[in-house]
Amino acid sequence: MPSTLSTAIIAALATGTLAREDVFPVTKPDFRYQEFSKLNRVQQKAATDQLDYTAITWNALGLADVERKGWDYLTTDQQIGATQVGFTKESWDCFIDHYSSAYWAELVANNKASQYMRLGWSQQSWEGEGAHPTTEGKWWDQLSEDEKKAANSLCYFKKNWNSEDMNPNDSYFPFKFPEFRYQPWNELSLSMQNTAIGMMNYTEDLWNDLGTHVAEKNTFLNLDSVTREGAMELGFYTHNWDCFINHYQAYYWSSFHSDLLVAVETLGWSEASWTNDMQLPPLSESKYWADLSPEEKAAATRLCYFEETWDTNEYPTLEDFDISTAVTPDGPLPQDINLNIYETTGYAGRSPGMVAAGQYIYNTNASYRTAVSSTVLGVAALAGAFLFA
Repeated sequence: MPSTLSTAIIAALATGTLAREDVFPVTKPDFRYQEFSKLNRVQQKAATDQLDYTAITWNALGLADVERKGWDYLTTDQQIGATQVGFTKESWDCFIDHYSSAYWAELVANNKASQYMRLGWSQQSWEGEGAHPTTEGKWWDQLSEDEKKAANSLCYFKKNWNSEDMNPNDSYFPFKFPEFRYQPWNELSLSMQNTAIGMMNYTEDLWNDLGTHVAEKNTFLNLDSVTREGAMELGFYTHNWDCFINHYQAYYWSSFHSDLLVAVETLGWSEASWTNDMQLPPLSESKYWADLSPEEKAAATRLCYFEETWDTNEYPTLEDFDISTAVTPDGPLPQDINLNIYETTGYAGRSPGMVAAGQYIYNTNASYRTAVSSTVLGVAALAGAFLFA
């Protein structure tokens, strides 16, 4: 049987991901694609004090409000802060704003309109008078080669096109676990309760009954601005909200790709059953966690379910279960989970089957865990962000 590393290399060669090189019109600011903790103190201070980044919004590419502004729309203080972090006007406008703050006439004058047109944009759609192009709903690997070249010209590449999540994650879940969301209302701090009430319209009952709040039926980026700001104050961001809170239920089928598509299909969903309420749901929907196959458990884990949240007939009530051992980084791994279903796709940006800081693959055919070389990451890494409905 080929090793995980050789399988990943074969898959990468098949898709051309090893051979292709990104070519940009501006020097890439590599520091922007490092975790916040790896920035020096001057960069961290400028990022937080003058650009209003937090560690979470820095690590979740494209999340910070400041990244939706062109250089000329930044305040003087923000420009100074951006310079101290290491940006220039050219690198900010290309790699951070991607010229999205410009009017169409400005794009034409600066020879950028043609690149956006290759991605399916027109003056009408740019100015809000037409539908967004289909490329806006694609992952990087779904783009054609010409679309990738056009995106490169706008300083997009796989990592920032897919809005990769760089937040440290020491759990077996695909993204950082929002433990606070699984605390009963009376265990939250007063400030968290005030944020949940004042900005997100939670009540004690809505908080304690997971999935009952209307906001939890939507994707993070489709929340209204006040609700989204409140969610961020609590500790949510795009990836952990969409996975742990929404479980991707608000996604269009076309947004499923790579390991996320493997997960929903392993659970028995098809495009027809996902998009048509008249179709019967798959059998997995009527199973308890203990009755799921190892492959189905791996699929449910990729959707950020665990036993206590899966085993519910209606909505789980926080006071009815204890998640303290199920999710802690140093707790036991879930039993009988076969993460090898992600062998060729990777697992939310990690090597196939990686499940924690210890870098282990859980082998369902043996009574031990096998260590994995971190070298696989460089070959099989996939972006950890997902497109939304």
